[in-house]
Amino acid sequence: MPGSRRIHRVNDLIQEVANEVMRQVKDPAVEGALITITSVNVSPDMSSARLYVTVMGKPVAEVVEGLNRASGFFRREITRQVSLKRVPSLQFLYDDTLDHAMKVQKLLHEASLQPTQPESEEEES
Repeated sequence: MPGSRRIHRVNDLIQEVANEVMRQVKDPAVEGALITITSVNVSPDMSSARLYVTVMGKPVAEVVEGLNRASGFFRREITRQVSLKRVPSLQFLYDDTLDHAMKVQKLLHEASLQPTQPESEEEES
């Protein structure tokens, strides 16, 4: 499907440019934090984009709020660096995929430490 290929390409371009622009953000909530844009999802009509981020070194909510305050700056830089008819509005969201993966890994580890018990005494005979 040609449209989905275009959306995928726009997702990649926005992610690449936004990761580069991240170093230029002067918001105190963002400065000093290690931030990675893990994925971008542009809506099919190209009117909006969700940028998922991971954060280390500062409170997540504070950093995400700072990024959303700077979304106009990101949008201007994307407009400058990428040739698009319409640059979508940007919304930054915390990517909790890693948190979920760590919880699952912890549960699996705890389950592996549990002693196994025979299901019935008939199987032991």
